[in-house]
Amino acid sequence: MPHNRGMPLLSDRDRQVVQQHLAALQHDVTLLLFTQTFGGSESGTIARQIVDEIATLHDRITVEEANFVLDKDTLEKYGIDKSPAIVVLRDGEDTRIRFYGAPAGYEFMSLIEAIILAGGDDSGLSEESKALVAQVDQPMTIEVFVTPT
Repeated sequence: MPHNRGMPLLSDRDRQVVQQHLAALQHDVTLLLFTQTFGGSESGTIARQIVDEIATLHDRITVEEANFVLDKDTLEKYGIDKSPAIVVLRDGEDTRIRFYGAPAGYEFMSLIEAIILAGGDDSGLSEESKALVAQVDQPMTIEVFVTPT
């Protein structure tokens, strides 16, 4: 059930644009949000509002919430060590895509792009990149940091 916290973040026009981007989703995408009710930062409230609003844009997108303090098994399962955090799931399976903090500003479109990747069948990689990825023979972590400065 979406939490109704104040005014919508997206204008009607922006909602339509994002809905067009999300229209091609072919898989269910779950945004698993880890927040901290007591002692958490304001960014947890903002993150919740953002994911709840995104979930209203397509019926294949749902939000589940986990408590950063109490849900130790879920924290461990997904390797979450900061709050707020968003884990992107595709058909219930971990995509290993994580967002830390509130995905506002520039990070908002990065989250939308992650949802499109998770919900679609095209990785977006060139043939050259796919050949490079095929050579990876051990687990690898890639971290991308987004900042407006």
